[in-house]
Amino acid sequence: MKIEAICDTCGRTFLLSQIGPDSDAPGRCPFCGARFARHYSPVLVETVKEAELAVARAVLVLGRLQSMETGFDIDIEKLLSTLAEQVRAHEVPSKSPSR
Repeated sequence: MKIEAICDTCGRTFLLSQIGPDSDAPGRCPFCGARFARHYSPVLVETVKEAELAVARAVLVLGRLQSMETGFDIDIEKLLSTLAEQVRAHEVPSKSPSR
């Protein structure tokens, strides 16, 4: 599963894979060239790859669970809401929540 992000410099939306290890400019915005995570560049590219693999795996496993005749349904909306809360808990507090 591909993850989208928004560049803080130019405001354009891009796929994280566009800044990953297979991109023409790893760690940079594919549109304006802004360098992301300047102090973490060696780790950023690998973390992008790990994040996309983790999301793809979660979708696969949850889809498999949901397709079983278990007698229950996964509360997808609650799952996504909780996931969003937990991911946002790692944001830098000074970043504006305008997006």
